[in-house]
Amino acid sequence: MLNSVKYIGFCCTTANKEPIKPIIDNLADMLKDSGEYRMLVFQCFEDMYYKTRSDVGASSIFKLVNYNMLDAMIIAPGTIFDRSVVDEIVRGCREHGVPLISVDEKLDGTFGVAFGYGEAFGAIVEHILSWHGCKRIKLVAGYRGNDFSQTRIDCCRSIMEKHGLTLSDSDIMYGDFWEKPTYEAMDSFFASGEALPEAFICCNDSMAMAVCLKLNEHGYRVPEDVIVTGFDGIETEKFHQPRLTNAVRNNRTLARALMDIVEKVTADPNLSPYQTELEYEPVFSESCGCGCPDSVDPNRRLADFISGFTNTLNFEEHINSIENKIAADPAPDNVKKVLEQYCFVNSLVCLTDEFWKFINDGGENDRLPEFSGFGDMHVFTCTFDDGRKLDGTIFPASRIMPQLENSFSEHNTIFLIPLHFQDSVLGYFVTHYAHDEHHNQRLYTFCNSLNRCLENMRTHEHLSMLNRRLEFLFTHDQLTRIFNRYGFYRGFGDSFNEVKTENRDVFIVSIDLNDMKYINDNFGHSAGDDALCLIAQALTKAGDCCGGGVVCSRFGGDEFVSAKVCAGNAKEQAELYRAGFENALAELNRSSGKPYQVNVGCGVYSASLGAADSIDELIELADRLMYSDKAKHKRHPRN
Repeated sequence: MLNSVKYIGFCCTTANKEPIKPIIDNLADMLKDSGEYRMLVFQCFEDMYYKTRSDVGASSIFKLVNYNMLDAMIIAPGTIFDRSVVDEIVRGCREHGVPLISVDEKLDGTFGVAFGYGEAFGAIVEHILSWHGCKRIKLVAGYRGNDFSQTRIDCCRSIMEKHGLTLSDSDIMYGDFWEKPTYEAMDSFFASGEALPEAFICCNDSMAMAVCLKLNEHGYRVPEDVIVTGFDGIETEKFHQPRLTNAVRNNRTLARALMDIVEKVTADPNLSPYQTELEYEPVFSESCGCGCPDSVDPNRRLADFISGFTNTLNFEEHINSIENKIAADPAPDNVKKVLEQYCFVNSLVCLTDEFWKFINDGGENDRLPEFSGFGDMHVFTCTFDDGRKLDGTIFPASRIMPQLENSFSEHNTIFLIPLHFQDSVLGYFVTHYAHDEHHNQRLYTFCNSLNRCLENMRTHEHLSMLNRRLEFLFTHDQLTRIFNRYGFYRGFGDSFNEVKTENRDVFIVSIDLNDMKYINDNFGHSAGDDALCLIAQALTKAGDCCGGGVVCSRFGGDEFVSAKVCAGNAKEQAELYRAGFENALAELNRSSGKPYQVNVGCGVYSASLGAADSIDELIELADRLMYSDKAKHKRHPRN
């Protein structure tokens, strides 16, 4: 409980589909304008059936659950095919004393609300046998070994036995609860040459519609030639002709039963778990010949369908605009700008600390570190319509989001959706629930696109870092970390172009280490390397003495060149630089603790320069002065 408001968690997958979407719709309607309850929906769009890398990344959202803030948790375990995730949620609720309410599946020690399949399914079977007098039946079941499927098989077999009929194993076809396997099962049936049954009794509507389609392809009419029944009453069935005899669930009743339990457990934490069973409502319709033709104008239904399809196409264009704009420039600033323009209103893109650091420093590795849980989070974009600016806010994931208490819409429901690319967890997306027929499907499309865009941004930043590193390797001396010969010419050219005067004065400093062989022979080659690095440090430090802008380089071996483009007074600045270099070198010699002194020959030359590519002539003149300087001094290295 936060600020006298009770928080309900809801863990599920595929909130864009049935059966979850209508449950959330009805719960959100009940919470609308409620001052007592808020709901946090933790959900991903993968059902985790195949346990792919993407499923692993999607399951991260359930690690976001902060059980300490929840007064009750609702879970739809039948949508989460990775049972380890279900077990983790159950364990989290038990350890933190959060009452757990399971939807459609009984979990030990939890409250539960489920629909009893047997009575309604049995009523359909009884209707086909008694009212229509059918004796030859084909049952189209779900998965082999699935509890829901086996319950319906047993129910059908039991009722048929009461009528003196037998449902043999050969009379059972398996459609795995969806269209493609059902098509394959029907193709096998027709290929076998077996006589057409009087009725196909299907364990859900999706398989029933697939059966009708295959019957139609073979020239059979429903229900004139054969009866077909379904079960579940899914949304797409309303577009089917003929309308199916099936059984529907009242999701409003289900939501009310869930809220009844929530209200009781929050009032009495010691309440013992119990189960509530609801019943499907049989609907005898056109596919068995009992229903009247649908009274809804087919043109109206077609118009509604086309409207929904058009909305989908328009949103696809919206998503394409996002991806195209980000693909053109995947840098974080542009990604942020595009998302602020195209993202859902009242939403946050929250990035993990690991991902945030990766996109800000390029990342050393090609992949993010293995995900172990959410810690500090960073708000990447914020689109609240009340003017709040939370961009860049850092907050602990246990808070879910900044200012959570003030962030619920009128429905008092917030969606939390994982952001991930395969198993790399990038963060999560926070958005208001909206009671709209297409909202959840748009969320599915948007979040998939957002995942790709964020991965594109990550790859861009990593490649940019690699390119910067390659650029550095190409233009810099690896020992001294200042420019190499190639880098000097590039750096000098850039500096030359930056000084916007007609006549540019330039000074060149040529440096050569004295007694390099003596240092190497007596103190080792690493000492020679140290001496070269010390010169590079002195050259760099001396730049401050003449106002900066000096291009320092190691031309090769023990030769160094520095140069600066000046807007006048090059000779004066050259003397300042030379003095600064000598002082810096002397100070470094004093503090180095080395048994030798680093001494150099130095030549300084200044002149006007008309073009950057004429620099070689000046370097040659500075070299002559440097060799002259070396010749003036006897080599007396100090031990």
